Amino acid sequence: MYAIEFEADIRDGVVRIPDEYARLNNTHARVVVLVDDGGAKDADVQAFSEHSASMIHEWREPAEDDVWT
Repeated sequence: MYAIEFEADIRDGVVRIPDEYARLNNTHARVVVLVDDGGAKDADVQAFSEHSASMIHEWREPAEDDVWT
């Protein structure tokens, strides 16, 4: 598995994949959405985000936490 990064607007629940990544059409991918909220706090979205992150086993590895602390 590898990662790509790009910015996009979400319109009607759809994220348009840039043309440079056309090879990704009809493939399976894990999607992580990072939202620049401008400081606004949406309690429901924040709670969902924290809950979802705790469900991903790879994100709970203590050894990886050492990299970010």
